[in-house]
Amino acid sequence: MDLITPIAFVIAVAAVIFADVLDGGAIRALINIPAMVLVLGGTMGATVMSVANVDLKKVPGFLMKVLRPKSIKVDATIDDIAALAEVARREGLLRLEDELSRRQVAPFLTRGVQLIVDGADEDRIRFLMDQELSIFEQREASGAIFFETAGGFAPTLGIIGTVVGLVSVLSNLADIQKLAPSIATAFIATLWGVSSANLFWLPISNKIKNTLRIEVQAREMIIEGCIAIAAGQNPRLIAEQLAAYRDDSKKSKKAEAQQPEDEESPELKAVGN
Repeated sequence: MDLITPIAFVIAVAAVIFADVLDGGAIRALINIPAMVLVLGGTMGATVMSVANVDLKKVPGFLMKVLRPKSIKVDATIDDIAALAEVARREGLLRLEDELSRRQVAPFLTRGVQLIVDGADEDRIRFLMDQELSIFEQREASGAIFFETAGGFAPTLGIIGTVVGLVSVLSNLADIQKLAPSIATAFIATLWGVSSANLFWLPISNKIKNTLRIEVQAREMIIEGCIAIAAGQNPRLIAEQLAAYRDDSKKSKKAEAQQPEDEESPELKAVGN
């Protein structure tokens, strides 16, 4: 469960409310049912009309993926690729299938290894896996489109709500005492529209895009690993090549762990000389 996303959402909303309170406003004034109905209902209606029906069915699943993101185990995948390369180099490509049955590897890696076992050449492997990656990226990006579209409509619906409220205010100018509170209430719709777009719709869209970017990078790494296995490259060299996909902090920690403790730094050697 990703707790960072809901906690960040609560902090963002609390910051808006706290700023209003510090400015002398009342929390009760921010809760305006007509404005909420117009902005949220109008945004959902316009978004549903804009997005394909097949993508609408996936929206709950995408929202759950934001709250429960898939764990991308880059280090474990690199180790799996290196182990498969070792088996292919020592025992032949046909033994890769037996090795797959003993390991729980990523499905995309399984797909690539099966292509290798089936005798596909390097160009064919790259073409088929790139094609599958492209389809996967387009399918997953549809979730971001829904939330991004809603983020575009919400501020506009907020302005519409404000205009509707001002029309109502201007039609009742006789009562001057109620004029200022009515104008303030009218602008609540704009607040709801802009806030919902920038605190919910657009952040969720960006979260889906960034999660997809990480998944695409992991699959690109698998493609390079499968092509290297098919080419018969050295397993150690394959692991070093794929190390570029590791997180920078993990790469630095691994380099420090591999460095001998008694090894002198260049500065100390220079002083000693």
